[in-house]
Amino acid sequence: MVFLERSGARVVNSESLRPPNPDCPVCGVISSRLVVDPSRATLNDLVQDILKSDLGYGNEFSINNEVGTLYDPDLEDNLSKRFSELGVGPDSFLTIIDDDEENPRVNLSLSISEKSLPEDSKPVSLPHQLDIPRKRTIDTPKAHEETNGNIAPPTAPGKRKRASSTLDEPGIEGQKVAKRGKVQDTEQEDDLVLVEGPNQGAIVIDD
Repeated sequence: MVFLERSGARVVNSESLRPPNPDCPVCGVISSRLVVDPSRATLNDLVQDILKSDLGYGNEFSINNEVGTLYDPDLEDNLSKRFSELGVGPDSFLTIIDDDEENPRVNLSLSISEKSLPEDSKPVSLPHQLDIPRKRTIDTPKAHEETNGNIAPPTAPGKRKRASSTLDEPGIEGQKVAKRGKVQDTEQEDDLVLVEGPNQGAIVIDD
């Protein structure tokens, strides 16, 4: 792929093409053409011969068009109907959505093309074999294992949080009381005022 470069380094630049991203809503959809014999093809031919037999779909998928849902595991009334009865004609599109919970495929978009096929062949066919990728699974973070019902929040790297249990150790509270006692004694000593008289005598005034 060649494109114009806006920077002043070069005028034209190139980049190799990348495969479709399954997570992209545009390029993550696989598109193909479905050839249908309008006189014989039914919706059941698409379900059994193409989706299940050729492409390996399971039972959990749905077929939709611009009108709505034509088939899902709970809607099987349209299986015996021909495409023309369902309003599906040339240049119509069918979207197949894989509803498998464990490993679903990306959506498949089929463009309908009508053509008379030999009587001894299947009434529906794909022009080439399709390889439909699976959707990527998103890993969810694991929850913290609960032990006593309380989960400690993570601490920043290189810092340690002092355990609150150390405040309950024997002797800690006594040391704090002793320190407060010393402070109070100091404050009481600061309340004593010494006044020196002319006879070098000391008068103590206690507040």
